[in-house]
Amino acid sequence: MSVRILTISALLFSVFIWSSVQKSHPPDVGPSCCYEGGPYIKPRIIKCIHQTRMRNCRTKNYAVQVEGGEWKCIDSESKWMKQQIQKGIVTCTEERKYN
Repeated sequence: MSVRILTISALLFSVFIWSSVQKSHPPDVGPSCCYEGGPYIKPRIIKCIHQTRMRNCRTKNYAVQVEGGEWKCIDSESKWMKQQIQKGIVTCTEERKYN
């Protein structure tokens, strides 16, 4: 019986950890990498995360949330995005590293 309780506890703990990590990252961008990004987007950006190069992510794109809640990727070399940040229109935070 104690083995069964330990197994159930471990399973519940794993589900809790997984759901916590999923909530802290953009939903359709992936847990640690925004793979492809365009040069600009039309909807207003309400949240921005600048992804850094990590062991399992070779890109440094911006994951942005637009009005309506959808997440998109923008190329980190985008002149448009750099201007938005420089003018103070968009503020980006660095992504937390989970590796």
